[in-house]
Amino acid sequence: MAARLLFVSKPIGPPYQDGTKCLVRDIALHLKSVTPVVMTARGARPFEAGADHVVSWPVYANPGKFQPGLGQNLRAVWSLLSGADADIWHFVFAPNPKSSMMGAWLKRARGVPALQTIASPPRHFENPHKLVFGDIVVAQSSWTRERLEQAFREARLSAPRIEVIAPPVPALLPKSADEAARARAILDIPEGAPMFVYPGDLETSCGARAVAALVKPLLERVPGAIVVFAYRVKTAEAPAVAAELQAQLDPSCVRFSGDVPDILGLISGATAVLFPVDDLWGKVDLPIVLLESMELGVPVIALDRGPLKDLEGVVKANDVESKGLVEACVRLYAEEAHRREVIAAQKAAVARRHRAPLVSKAYERLYSELLTASRAYSLER
Repeated sequence: MAARLLFVSKPIGPPYQDGTKCLVRDIALHLKSVTPVVMTARGARPFEAGADHVVSWPVYANPGKFQPGLGQNLRAVWSLLSGADADIWHFVFAPNPKSSMMGAWLKRARGVPALQTIASPPRHFENPHKLVFGDIVVAQSSWTRERLEQAFREARLSAPRIEVIAPPVPALLPKSADEAARARAILDIPEGAPMFVYPGDLETSCGARAVAALVKPLLERVPGAIVVFAYRVKTAEAPAVAAELQAQLDPSCVRFSGDVPDILGLISGATAVLFPVDDLWGKVDLPIVLLESMELGVPVIALDRGPLKDLEGVVKANDVESKGLVEACVRLYAEEAHRREVIAAQKAAVARRHRAPLVSKAYERLYSELLTASRAYSLER
């Protein structure tokens, strides 16, 4: 009988617009050697097809919000303490001292081997022993692993075993011309207009302001271009930041939307996706929307800093200064050969590092190690 693996996470189910939920979905759907169990909301159907081997455990009362509330967290804790029937736990969340302390306590109380994936980098890495507790810890970029290991050295503490496994992206069907046209029409973007999409937050990084600064010089080089700020409202500050940026920019050449119905439909018709982001708090190290853009054959321009340094095949910007970003945009717009080279390199990087079956296999090797060690310990006792 296959061992049972429980993913400890926020409620898993659509819409899959969250890196944590996407990670659990894409790993669980491709596991072969263990039986995956995912925590869901009551009455939810987390997967539409191809998931007969995945067990749903209705822990939560409702799907919750982007950041789970106290009630959701208490339900998860009580369920793990009293009713979790699994041979191994896989914690997937953004580490913070309170949640990690509770995870460590539950792990000790139940005596279950645990793997911990850092779903997104913490605000800071001080007191790293209060952030990670897994028998094996998985970072989703080399940058995050290096920061953790450095924090342990500075605290004069022994670091746990930290592996790097890049986030997965599922196979995506190309968006049709009609889907791309509908996505443009919703934002009143003329057919055929060069379009540059920023799919990042407005309030926690310099990304939105860096993109806003390039709008005017970009329009001088690419007349008729439209720059889209396709953001998600994460905090109460987002609407105010959006209003501030809109007031600074010509409304004829920018669009702001905090709720794009079909983000992939919009991106599929883009000249390029812009991501000059220096702070990925609250996001997966390599945001899923960037991997999806790469898979769909849309060039990505990303800042060569932090976790984003691990992105392969994309156009890298050394800083957020608008001149360099504009030059990168213009070249992708004007030079077809360069554009094709970037698209090919991105697709190769996805195939090499981010295909969901490959990522699941990498995790399965770690599950096997933990299970073997746990069984050997039980025999010794």
